[in-house]
Amino acid sequence: MVPIVLFMTLAVFLLSSLVPGGAVAALLEGRPTSSAQIEFLTAKYGLDRPLHEQYLSWLTGMFRGDLGRSFRTSQLVTDMVGERLGITIWLNVMGLVLAVAIGVPLGVVAALNRGSRLDRFVVGVSIFGSSSPAFFVAIFFLWLFAQNLGWFPLYGAGGPALWSRLWHLTLPGIVMAVAPMGLIMKVTRASMLDEIDQDYVAFSRARGLRERRVILGYGLRNALIPILTAAGLIFVGLLTGTVFVERVFGLPGLGNMLVQAVITSDLPVIQGLTLIIGTWIVVANLIVDIMYAVVDPRITYDKTK
Repeated sequence: MVPIVLFMTLAVFLLSSLVPGGAVAALLEGRPTSSAQIEFLTAKYGLDRPLHEQYLSWLTGMFRGDLGRSFRTSQLVTDMVGERLGITIWLNVMGLVLAVAIGVPLGVVAALNRGSRLDRFVVGVSIFGSSSPAFFVAIFFLWLFAQNLGWFPLYGAGGPALWSRLWHLTLPGIVMAVAPMGLIMKVTRASMLDEIDQDYVAFSRARGLRERRVILGYGLRNALIPILTAAGLIFVGLLTGTVFVERVFGLPGLGNMLVQAVITSDLPVIQGLTLIIGTWIVVANLIVDIMYAVVDPRITYDKTK
């Protein structure tokens, strides 16, 4: 993780060099200015120093939790992230939990009823769900459940009260779960079909073990490795869907914040969010690797073996 994160910090820092005119041009946003003002801003933000000194200074501040100040609002990026992080985490966690809680049981049921109408129905739902873009699902659900049926609010994250916040974020969380749920269902079904056909399942049934124990205690546990891999990829991929969902529902999360930062060329915010999202992905992959060994004791990371 350490070399990956350090390389990522270097890549994020060099984002400023990709902006035409550099960070000062992004700060001025095309406004006419004098050469004296450009020199003042260059000195103020330390852009007149060698590039390696700028990177080390930025890296040191980043380790202290200082991601700089927004060019647009002059607010600390860490404060801006802290205000919006809760909504994004809620949407991602809710989407993943719903996808696993619904997708895994339906995938198991489809595998146990292979070739039946129920199996074909589950496969059809999984294909539809995994093939539906997040922005389409968000707009359709907003039109159906919020505008026509009135079950959920149309816009915003609600008030400070817990019930208001849950009411506003439930429908976006369900939208986040649709595509991942379809993928989880397909992976679970395929993995369970492979395990059901194994000899140990036939031997367990021949020994008179209860079907529930054979399927859940043996079959599903051995099928969890591909499911965990899919869940890890889904948790990373949910960040992409967050951008669309937050824009459609008008939620002040990190996805919406990133879009606004790109539109206004707010480099410190773009750099901070890119670093946070990248670290999020690295940590998610580490957690999946650890879960492999927890689920299957046969997996070991001991180099001596």
